[in-house]
Amino acid sequence: MTKGVWSMAEKDIDKLLSMTDSKYRLSVVTAKRALQLRSGAPSVLPTEQRVKTHNLVTQAMRELATGKLIVGTELMDETRFHQDYVRQRQAQLQAMLNAERERERD
Repeated sequence: MTKGVWSMAEKDIDKLLSMTDSKYRLSVVTAKRALQLRSGAPSVLPTEQRVKTHNLVTQAMRELATGKLIVGTELMDETRFHQDYVRQRQAQLQAMLNAERERERD
């Protein structure tokens, strides 16, 4: 782990652990959030906090520490989350393509 991750973990570890029932669940939740961020999920952090690190695990830990994310077992399935993201991204790309085609016609 990099120094930034350790300092984040040491600073807020008690708060993060209080949000879950075990260190294992905290590890899993953090890893899943980092994967969501990598897949394009929007961050709940202000922009100025996001640019300080390119490490998605650190960003996920910072997001969890804000309390703005829900940790639990009744959350959206990862596969569904990814499928929804892909559909949304495809719709955005299609809209961009349509706009480009319109500009070419004019």
